[in-house]
Parts: sequence; C-alpha cells; structure tokens
Amino acid sequence: MELSLFYSIFIFCILTLATGKRIHYEFNVKYTSGAPDGVSKTKILSVNGLFPGPTIEAQVGDILEVVVHNRIQDGQNVSIHWHGIYHRNKPFEDGASYVTQCPLIGGQSQTYVFELEQSGTYWYHSHVMSQYTEGLWGALIIRNTHELYRYDGEILIAVNDWYHRTAHENELWYISLLSHGNPPYPDSALLNGRGRYPCDLAIKRFRNCSSEDQRRHIFRVDPNKKYRVRVINTGSDSAFRFSIDGHNLQTIEVDGVDVLKPVEADIAIISQAQRYSFLIETKGDLDEYLIRADIMTEVIMIIERENINPYPEALLPNITAVLKYRRPSDDPLLEHLLTEHHDWRAIVPPSGLIDPVYLDEHLLQPADRIDAPGFFDTEFTLQANFTYTEDGIRRATFNGTPYSHPDFPTLMSIMIDEPAPPRTIPLYVQYGDVVQIIVNNPFYGPHPFHLHGHHFWVLGTGEQFDGDYNPTRHDLRLNGVRRDTFVVQQLSWGVIRFVADNPGVWLFHCHNDWHNIMGMVATLIEAPEVLRQNYTFPSESIRVCKMQGIDLPIVMKP
Repeated sequence: MELSLFYSIFIFCILTLATGKRIHYEFNVKYTSGAPDGVSKTKILSVNGLFPGPTIEAQVGDILEVVVHNRIQDGQNVSIHWHGIYHRNKPFEDGASYVTQCPLIGGQSQTYVFELEQSGTYWYHSHVMSQYTEGLWGALIIRNTHELYRYDGEILIAVNDWYHRTAHENELWYISLLSHGNPPYPDSALLNGRGRYPCDLAIKRFRNCSSEDQRRHIFRVDPNKKYRVRVINTGSDSAFRFSIDGHNLQTIEVDGVDVLKPVEADIAIISQAQRYSFLIETKGDLDEYLIRADIMTEVIMIIERENINPYPEALLPNITAVLKYRRPSDDPLLEHLLTEHHDWRAIVPPSGLIDPVYLDEHLLQPADRIDAPGFFDTEFTLQANFTYTEDGIRRATFNGTPYSHPDFPTLMSIMIDEPAPPRTIPLYVQYGDVVQIIVNNPFYGPHPFHLHGHHFWVLGTGEQFDGDYNPTRHDLRLNGVRRDTFVVQQLSWGVIRFVADNPGVWLFHCHNDWHNIMGMVATLIEAPEVLRQNYTFPSESIRVCKMQGIDLPIVMKP
C-alpha cells in the first residue's frame, strides 16, 4: 500500500515537472451591483467586479495559483471550492469551509496552489453557506495536451437560478419555522449571467426593473464546422433541460470524464453542479437557432406553502441564447455584438421537437474503458431524509442526523489523531478500499449528490417511485458512466462505487444548496493513517486558521 502511494506521487510529480506551467490569478471578492435579469441588485458577489467570475483556462500538468482577497464589505468569511478537482496529495486545497480549511476572514487573503491532473469542464464556487447563490462562481476549463475529439471552436455556457434577495435573507428565512423546510423559490433563470423577470411584478415588490437591461447572448459560428459546447449548471435549486434547435447533441464529456463514443440526444437534463460537453455540427439552413435552457419547475415547486418569494409564478422558465451562423452578407460592424435585447414580454416559440430523445447518462462509457471493480470492501447505506428537530425546524439529514460543521476543521482533527465529531457524519475508509455507497431517497423531489476529491462509477439509479435499492430486484452495471455528481430521483435509489486512492477528508453532499446548508452532508475520512504518516499542515493553512483564532499544532511525521 505504502509503495503504491509513493509511486503514484512520484510519477505525478515527474509529469508535472515535465509539462506544467504556473498559472496565476488574483481574485478580489466583493459585492458589486448589477441587474442580470433586469432587476437591480446591490449585492452580487463578484470576482474582480465580474459576474459570473472569470473563466480559468489551463492545461493538464499546469500548476494553478489563485490568491483570494476577501473584500466582502460586510465582513463575511469566504472559501473557494474547486468543484471536481482531486487535489491529490494536497487535500488542504479543496476549499470546503471547516472541513479542509478554516474559512478566510474579511479583509485578508489566502493563496490556493495545486496541480491540475485532470482535463475537462469544471468550476469553482464559494463553500460558505449559500454564498455562491449570490454569484460567487466561475468556470474552470482544463484542456488535454491531445484532446480525444477534434473540433473547430468552443462555446461555454453556464446556467443557474437567481435570487433577488441576498443569500443571508434567504438563509434566515429558510432556517426558520416560517419556511416549513420549503426552499426559497428562484426569481429567474440566467444563461451566462443574463436573464429576464417581469418588470410589472418587480415594481409591486418595490424593486427597480428595466426591460432595456434584459438581454440574451449571441454565439456566432461558421457554417459547416464542428463546435464543442460546454455546459455547466451552477444553480442552487434547479435542474435544466438543455437543447439547441436544429442541432443534435453529441455528448463527449461528463463531469470532466471523456466518453468512449459520442452519445446522441436532442435534450439533456443537467442537474445542479453537473457538466457536459456536446459536439454540434453547424450544417443548418437557417441563419440562427435558439439555444434553450428550461428550468424544470415541476421539480422545484413541489411544496405548496407560502414562500419568501411572493411571486413564484413570475419565474420565466424558458431561458434562451442565439446560435448565429456567419454569412457572407452579414454586416461586419455587427460582428462585435455579443448580446441582443430580449425582455420579459418576448414570446419564446416552441422548439418543434416531436418525441425528443433524452440523454441517457448510463450510456456514457468512459473513454479509458476502465470498469468499476466487481467487488467492494466497504459499503455505506445513506437514507436521504428530512426530519424536524426539537426547535421545530425541518432539517435535511443522512440517516436521520443533520450535518453541522465542527469548530475545528475535520481534516485537521484527523491529522492530530482526533476523531471526527459525530455531527459531521464520518465515513471511515482505508487506503485502497473499494467503496460502495447506496443512497435511498424516500421523499419527494430529486437530489444531486456530489463527492469531493473523486470521480465514481454510477452502477445504477432507479426511476421515480422505484423505492429503496434492493439487490434482488435491481441490476447494477460496472461499465457505465463515471462522474462526480449524480442524481437520485424522488422515492428512488442510486448506487456508486469508487477506489479510495486519494487520502483526505472529502464531503459527500446534496448539491441542492438549500439541502446542503440544512444538513444533507456526510464526511468521507479517507486513509487517515496515510494522512498522519505522510502529511503536515501547510504554512498557509496554519496562517489562515490563526486569523480565525484556531491554532494548528505542529504535526511531526512518525
């Protein structure tokens, strides 16, 4: 075991030294104002004044260095999670607050440095309460030295739900008796930071709204070419149906994993935190086509109670952009236009699809042809429950216990041979174990689950109302999709499997952000002996925790 760990570290270091370059970013995180959907908002969490945050572009083998300056005006803590990145040999860089680090206090800075060993479509976001719902996120694109699929250009699309109230307002309401456990309804949907909202209802809410500010993106393409369309769902409460009129979606990547053969579909359902890459061929006869991302309102509006959002019906679920072909007759002066006016009164025409083919994720076999192990060493069964605590608050739980973060980061506790607090729902595994996790969802509404530090094989998921997993009734497959975020449908089940080859402390949680902050979280304690024998606290971890009044003891290797 120790030899294989050393060998993997050695080989990766050699590859990094041979190919990597250092990429440096400065992130100034602070509130700015704007009107992404036409409604003015003074508290948008931005990076360098931008929403969405800047796209990070790199290659496999690069070393990414990001200095985060916490300039949030009201003194909030912050941390940045690099969603989908392994952080192999550097688990302190994962960015999960009170798990792998102390959160960064206001007015201070923190440097993240880690190697990029994976290619694909990833993203970064805040991992403090529901901060990222205010806009603190951006894309992270890692290209391979030799991409598996050839194409002539790229289009990057991020879709998300959007709230006019601040994250803090939504949190206070949600974690109260008033919500009855019903998450805040989104006000609108955005595509690359653009959307629309009915201004007549905004005025009733005493909010400034300008239909002139409501615009949608234009993506210009050349005819008879092949484009890679990367799509990221950065939303908190909403899944989207994604399609492009007149174009077949050839799926070539899922959550950073290349697919062996393109899988074709007309529509792909993309849940919170999931990513896909599609190839499209621009062989259409028309000059322009609609790109569609439709919020699945039938999923988010499942509890009929009074909500902090007084006008849930105001949500316009059909968000669009324009795929525009370049033609010889085009006015060259218009080439620079990246958006067009599209306000809340505009009618979105139907797609015209008849019996559309939906993407089946289980057909997305990994390009490396590596199947899941045919056995497991350790198995956990998690019931994704909701329960009322003594104070009458409806909490999200695993196996009846809601997660709450500890006072001391869990990774640091493991490093000094202290047990993880029970309220963190610790799942201990040894280095090299094949781990199987069964998740049962006995309630209404789906859950998108994300595991930090790993990709995993999805051995099977049930249809809605299929009940708990039963090995005598449900078949599993070893050669299916491998990803880092999967969905368990309502009143149904899912089974994943992975190899515990990345020592660290990694969260497994629902990426519906409201369920996350209410406790549907477990903590994978992976290879604790290896951590204690091979790792010490980085100086940056010591410094950031010191600012929180937490002293990390000196850890000596045995």
